[in-house]
Amino acid sequence: TEISGSTSSVLIEMAWWDPPSISRSVKRLNLPSEASTRFRRGADWGENIERALDRFCQLASSDGGATVLAGTIDAHGVVPERVPIHVRTAKVNAVLGTELSMDDMATHLASIGFASTPNDDGLEVALPTWRWDCTNETDIAEEVGRTFGFENIARTVPRGIEPGGLSELQQARRRVREVLVGLGCDETQPLPFLAPGDLSAAGLAEDGIELSNPLVADESILRTSLLPGQLKAIAYNDSHRNGAVRLFELGHVYLPSPPGELLPDEREFLAVALSESAAPAAVSVLRVMAEALALPNLEIVNGAVSGLHPTRSAEVKVAGEVRGEVGQVDPAVAEAFGVVSGVAWLQLDLGAILDGPYGKRNYRRVSKFPSSDVDLAFEVDESIPAARVGAALRSGGKSLLVSSVLFDVFRGTGMSGGHRGLTYRLRFQSQAATLTEEEVGAARQACIDKAEAIDGVRLRS
Repeated sequence: TEISGSTSSVLIEMAWWDPPSISRSVKRLNLPSEASTRFRRGADWGENIERALDRFCQLASSDGGATVLAGTIDAHGVVPERVPIHVRTAKVNAVLGTELSMDDMATHLASIGFASTPNDDGLEVALPTWRWDCTNETDIAEEVGRTFGFENIARTVPRGIEPGGLSELQQARRRVREVLVGLGCDETQPLPFLAPGDLSAAGLAEDGIELSNPLVADESILRTSLLPGQLKAIAYNDSHRNGAVRLFELGHVYLPSPPGELLPDEREFLAVALSESAAPAAVSVLRVMAEALALPNLEIVNGAVSGLHPTRSAEVKVAGEVRGEVGQVDPAVAEAFGVVSGVAWLQLDLGAILDGPYGKRNYRRVSKFPSSDVDLAFEVDESIPAARVGAALRSGGKSLLVSSVLFDVFRGTGMSGGHRGLTYRLRFQSQAATLTEEEVGAARQACIDKAEAIDGVRLRS
């Protein structure tokens, strides 16, 4: 528009404009043009400037113009950097969901002008001047995906944000609650404070930690057992004529401070109290709990336990360690709290149990062959626990003995002094074939031999 017939010299300008700046200016001024459309989309700022200048001069010369090489002025502004981008093969595959090799990626990039050299874990990619929009590793991954073909990438459903879940310890606690509720028990949450004398009334040592500033004088002792609180709950239900109740509690007890420690030994205990019930009811709950948590090597060892009936109490061992007590509350203790009926009692150091081995189950294939049941009645010395006899039977039956159940305890006529009768039901079953009478008889005799090897145990005729 500025050239006329008298024009003798023309100054040629070749320029590259920053795409974002051009785009903003076009929108602000509302003056779109062909040039603005080209530059806002990105033009080649590298060798094309000099090439375009040479081409213009060539065309002008062919139309009679003379090129005067009076020199050029090169004014560099801010242009995109051409620093090679380090591209990790694993990162690109993670972004795209592919399994491309380093060589595959280099081939795809070379097809669109991206030069690359391999390094330890990927490629060093040099950007061509016409691709000013590629600035990072993710941009290169997009180019690889485009040339590889997005339609060739396996389709997957994106996973949403996963909410937080329960820890293994929390899941175990929830399982304990579910099992006890399934057994018909109701959860109680008494306060962890006791009145002076409550521990001694429960047959326990008066070694509870005394609070220096209790809110209530009758709640000045930190409990060392869950027994007093459960007996109070049973007495309250008895006073309201609610009949037999089945209660449980997951709570903390506060044992005396270990040597050299200032704070008490705080532990999480589980307690189950069954009113109008005897010790076997608590043992049944224990066995269900052991099955639910897959407790290893559960043992019930007869012995006197503070607060429990002297001949109807036992320690609970898990993996060889004492982890609780089971039995029946001493009638004198129950009476001290206003409970007139028998109370079956189970208390476990749940924190220690869940901190140790549990939950490991060995799969046993279900046999398709029939089983055979055998009943064995033994006369057993009162000092020998039934669990010891049961362990001997399991040792004798080996893999053929799939279950052993103590279903009868007899004391009375026909028993020698200081002895009781224990009757077990044994079930034999093979994984390979139907057992013959001879095989069942041999397994039965092996169980008898193992049991009678215990001094004070003999088979009743």
